Parts: sequence; structure tokens; C-alpha cells
Amino acid sequence: MGKSLKGKELGRGLYQRSDGLYVARIYLKGSPKPIYIYDSNLAKLKKKRDHEKARYIIGLSVDSKKYTVAEWFEEWMRLYNVGRLKNTTVNGYVDGFERVTDIIGSVRLNSLTPTHIYNMIEFLQKDGYAETSVIHSLAIVNLLLNSAVENRMIPMNPCKGLTIKKPEEAVIDPLYEDEGKILTKEEIETFLSAAKKTRYYEVFYIILNTGMRIGELAALMWEDIDFHAHRIRIYKTLNKTTIFYDDSKRRIENPYNIKQITTPKKKASYRWIPMSKSVENAFLSWKAKQDADKVKYGTKWGKDNALLEQYPNLVFTTQPGNPFLPQYGSRECSRILKIIDKKEIKRAELENREPHLYSVYPHKFRHTFVTRMNQSNMSPFTVRKIAGHSNVNMTNYYTHLEKEYISEEFNKFIARYEEETCAPVLDDTAKE
Repeated sequence: MGKSLKGKELGRGLYQRSDGLYVARIYLKGSPKPIYIYDSNLAKLKKKRDHEKARYIIGLSVDSKKYTVAEWFEEWMRLYNVGRLKNTTVNGYVDGFERVTDIIGSVRLNSLTPTHIYNMIEFLQKDGYAETSVIHSLAIVNLLLNSAVENRMIPMNPCKGLTIKKPEEAVIDPLYEDEGKILTKEEIETFLSAAKKTRYYEVFYIILNTGMRIGELAALMWEDIDFHAHRIRIYKTLNKTTIFYDDSKRRIENPYNIKQITTPKKKASYRWIPMSKSVENAFLSWKAKQDADKVKYGTKWGKDNALLEQYPNLVFTTQPGNPFLPQYGSRECSRILKIIDKKEIKRAELENREPHLYSVYPHKFRHTFVTRMNQSNMSPFTVRKIAGHSNVNMTNYYTHLEKEYISEEFNKFIARYEEETCAPVLDDTAKE
């Protein structure tokens, strides 16, 4: 039984060093070496000892003490994620965690509490991150800590039961909220008219009339387009992602970007999309442009496109034969829209009215396509299959009925069910 420097008995496994520091020595079953705990305060030392014994009783790993949250993230990525998940998914995990590394990364894994997580969320919100980014980071931390629980590193996940308090936002009138998510007939005509004078007119025409995601369109090969059966095969997507780990699953000091073609995330994304004659003509029009590029550049065409080794017949390429990246679609939308806005602002000034300005991005064409299919009274099941949605709820989310369509549908009700008419109220002028 150990003693203090004054000779007082401290209890089994406790003693005081010559420098005054108290020491607790704990022997755990299955471990040949004891664990030593130190503190200058004897009462605090006993609490630490009891806490460590309690951890052992419920089967928690001793290793959790040596890990910070950031160190456990790297271990978790190495053991369970790198080499098993797609590069884009690994990229998403790293991005999501790096937002919070400065906030919780240095905290010891076994010391992490719900308060740390709440502070993390509040910091991200105050720092101006979008709600989706905050939710994404929380989801990654939650997965990380669930794994820590499964590995008996911590007794419970501090994220459990936690909800995100949304910051106050400007209230959007729900009557107008849907209008910005799809393109009106006039907006489509204006945009396509301006796009006709650019290289990528066919890209926008095709995604408007097929509902393809821009990454799916960028990954198309000519053999995926069946001109005889009038349909398009969707089973891959093109993206640009960052590589953070080497083949040995070690973190790279200088991450780098790669262009890659991968399979879709969800089974529902594997599908055939019916193709109209106009869409076929758009593909053929694009083929003529691509063939002209090949003639112009000769043997230099595509020499810097590493994807052509595995996917030699990519449909959409730049003039020199490089891959058409999804971000090019967004960039081209912005460029075309600037031309449209400039003309509209000038016209509005001459007509003494407010200019009609609107946003356009590739995914907005997809929302518009899904809405149009629903407004055509296609069955929800068919719409879901063509759009590549995993369930009808997602299809409903993509559907934003146009005001004109709602009015036309209501007129059908009037024509069928309105049996009596109410005489109009005559004004004073009519009475005279």
C-alpha cells in the first residue's frame, strides 16, 4: 500500500513521488503492463482512476486516450474508407471534416462532448457556411464517432439526439418559391436563342429534353446512344475530384485533382432515356462539330485527354479533344446569361420598366424537364424511371408546376363541373 511523502497511507496502487505528484497504478486484465495516471491533487487522481476502471468494465479501448479527433479521423479513413469508397466520396468526407478540424480536431476523442459538437455547428453557421455544408460536416462527424463507438473507443456518440438550430432567414413567399426552380417557356426560348451562337448549344438542348445530369451527359460515349431504338443508356458519370491518399492509404502532403468517370451512386441512376427526333438531330449536329475538331487538330486532337484511353468515343469534348467537365456547363450558362442580361437591361431602360432577370444553371434544365413530364400527365412511375429517381418523393421535389399549367388545369374543372353561372354585377355606367 503506497504512502504520501508525510508517511500517510494512500490506498492500494497509490503513492506520491518525491516531486509531490500523486500516482495511481492500475493493472487491467489482459494487459501485461500497468497504466499510470498522474495528478497533483489526490482527490482528482482518485476520480481519474475510478473513471479509467469504469471504462475497462464496460469494455472501452485504452487506445482512445491517445487519439485526438483528427487522428482518429485519419485512422478511420485508412481502416474503413480509403480504397473501399469512390474517390468522390472520400473527397466529400475530407472536405466535410476539414471544415471542422480547427474546432474539434485537437480535442481528445474520449473528452469530446455534445457541447463541443454544438459549438462546432454554431461556429460554422457564424462563419457563413450554407446549411447544406453544416449538415454535411455534421454527418461526417457522426459517422466518424459511430465508428469510435463500434470500436469501443468511446461509450456513446456525442452527436446522438443533436438537432441543428437553423439561423434566421428571410421569409420566402411559398407562392413564388417554386418559380425560380424551373425555366418558363419564354426564358427557355431566350436562352436557347442566345446559346445557338455558341459552341455548346446542343448540350443545353439535350439536357433540357432528356433531364440528364450534366455529369451523366459528360460521360456519354457514342455507343451509348441508340439511334435505332431511339434511346440513351445512362450508367456512368464524369467528375473532377481531389486525391488526398496514396495507394498505401497514407495522407498525401500535396493533394492533386484528377478527372474520372465512375458508376452512379444509386441503382436508380442506371437507366434508358427515350430520345425524340429533335434530340437525335442535336446529337448529330454535335457529331459534326466534333468531327470538324478532329480534322482541325489532326493527331494532336485528344492527346492530353487521359480518359480517351479507356473511353475512346466520348461524345462531348472541347475543341482540342479534352473532356467536357460538368463545371464547364455552369460556366457557359453564366457567360450566355450575361449576354442576355445586358440586352434585357438595355431594352427595359428604353421601355421604362424593370428588367426581367433570371438565373440559369445546368440542373435547372433537369428540374424543368421533370416538371414538364408531370405536366404532360405521364405516370409518376414512368417519370421516376426516366429521371433516375430512387422514389416518387424525389420526383415530387423536382416538380414545380407552372402558373399557366395550373390555370389550364383549373379551366378543365370549370368546363366540366360549373353548372350555373353567376350574373355579373353591372356598374353605374351600365345601368344608365
